[in-house]
Amino acid sequence: MIYTFLFGIDAVFRISKFLLFHTVGYFLTYLLSILGWIFLRKNKSLLRTCLGFVFLPAFPLFNTLFSFGSELSRFHVENFLKFGGIYFIVLFVSLALLLLVTKNKKINNGRMQFVFIALSGLMIFTHSCIELITNFENYKNWEFFYLSILLIVFYYLTVIKTRIFYDEIKKSKVWNFIINFITSILFWVYIILYDFICFAFAAGSV
Repeated sequence: MIYTFLFGIDAVFRISKFLLFHTVGYFLTYLLSILGWIFLRKNKSLLRTCLGFVFLPAFPLFNTLFSFGSELSRFHVENFLKFGGIYFIVLFVSLALLLLVTKNKKINNGRMQFVFIALSGLMIFTHSCIELITNFENYKNWEFFYLSILLIVFYYLTVIKTRIFYDEIKKSKVWNFIINFITSILFWVYIILYDFICFAFAAGSV
């Protein structure tokens, strides 16, 4: 966590409460997202799965809202309507299809698990939507937008693993290895690149 280490030191010595808050929030949510990945990778209990889905988007959502929260009121309404509508229609339709596909499957506490899957999707799509809108508001952040697409792909693969192919994966060590391998690569590429990009932007503004 190169960003946390260097800018944490800078925040302490300059006693900048603003920078210190961001550094602490960045560090804690970074750890939360990694913890979410660990919980979802094992997929052994309902509690861990639910917490995993909620923890996973904590890091990107915090950074997006911290960076642009105060600016959102200045953004053009048409961008919210256009891109927000597209993003959330995709989320709604995909979750509806997921319910149809899994309605006959015997999933323990399936409804509760689905609520947390939907909540996680809402958090991820909110983050991704804001990242896209910022690029049309002249905050050129295409790097983060491309990373948000990686996060969405990871989210859907994890949902498919958890809801649709859970029994098959549980029985097959090969499928379990393949899906965990793919999702792990996606997650770590996302989390490491995000950290390096944040550091590069912060260092460039000093």
